[in-house]
Amino acid sequence: MKIGVDASRISLKQKTGTEWYAYYIIKNLLDIDSQNQYFLFSQEELPAEFLNYPQVHNIVLKWPLKKFWTLIRLSFGLRKYNLDLFFSPAHNPPLTKLKKVITWHDLAYEYFPKYYSLMQLLSLKLGARALNKSAAIISPSLNTKKDIIKFYGIGEDKIFVIPHGVDFVKYQNILADIEVLNKYQINQNYLLYIGRLESKKNIINLIQAWNKLKEKQNNLQLVLLGKYGFGYKDIKKVIEDLSYKKDIKIIGWVSEEDKIKILKQASLFCLLSVLEGFGMSILEAMLCQVPVLVLDSNIFKEFNLNDACFTENNIGSISSKMKKLLLDQELREDIIAKNFILVQKYTWQKSAQETLAVFNK
Repeated sequence: MKIGVDASRISLKQKTGTEWYAYYIIKNLLDIDSQNQYFLFSQEELPAEFLNYPQVHNIVLKWPLKKFWTLIRLSFGLRKYNLDLFFSPAHNPPLTKLKKVITWHDLAYEYFPKYYSLMQLLSLKLGARALNKSAAIISPSLNTKKDIIKFYGIGEDKIFVIPHGVDFVKYQNILADIEVLNKYQINQNYLLYIGRLESKKNIINLIQAWNKLKEKQNNLQLVLLGKYGFGYKDIKKVIEDLSYKKDIKIIGWVSEEDKIKILKQASLFCLLSVLEGFGMSILEAMLCQVPVLVLDSNIFKEFNLNDACFTENNIGSISSKMKKLLLDQELREDIIAKNFILVQKYTWQKSAQETLAVFNK
């Protein structure tokens, strides 16, 4: 087959979850599949690691605008390549009559539209209209699959749940060191959040629960890693009003190497989003042998975590669970050991194999 792929996101320097998914699923498809031809469409030449495959053709489609590359430039640009299938790994597909496989990561915009800009909502809603016309939809979780059925009435036999993976080699090769903590003025006892700094991630409740716990854990810092997102000003305002604001470290985006070093030395990893499509950073924390705290929601239950890793979405419960996971050493060791076993099944090679099987249907 001649398979077209939207590879425009894999060259971004400051990647978030969706971009990392695109990077790893494309890379691993190329690793396992030498039979099909892959036409990787991008706005600039891709890194060499994607070009050193005989089955790869990198089609560079220049575009002067920051918006509408997929909708306009890609839609017109792919017409002359006589493709058998087109794969969109990150929501919005081009306008084409080709057989399409689309990965749809989450439907948070349907539940919480106020947390999205008008442009973001328009883009996602337009993209969602293509789901009914696609040959297949890949969902990273059962929860997202159910949401696609609920909101768009698409038959479940058309939606394939394929969880994300984690890069075992990268995480094993990067070792923790104290220098990275000194670089960002982080002490050796801290809670960690990794992800966009935006309202829909429930960061305000995380901050307020940490602040409550801080009254009895005086040396405990809160470290926030990630790009600023929609609603960051509200988060910043809450922080400014806190009594312990000096111990909240808003680091922003950091390199992968620094992120992994900081994660490996965290006392506890917290992801309290009300809704996620998957939760890739949870796998990363599990691999780094750091206990995790998440909301008691359907999406996070798919990881089969220990009951102690779940909390209700209120300040008292979150703060109490934080304290338990920080101070109960026996519980910490049990969670770390079990999570390390659980994470072993989440490989990008497996994700790619299952994705390729969807292409071949």
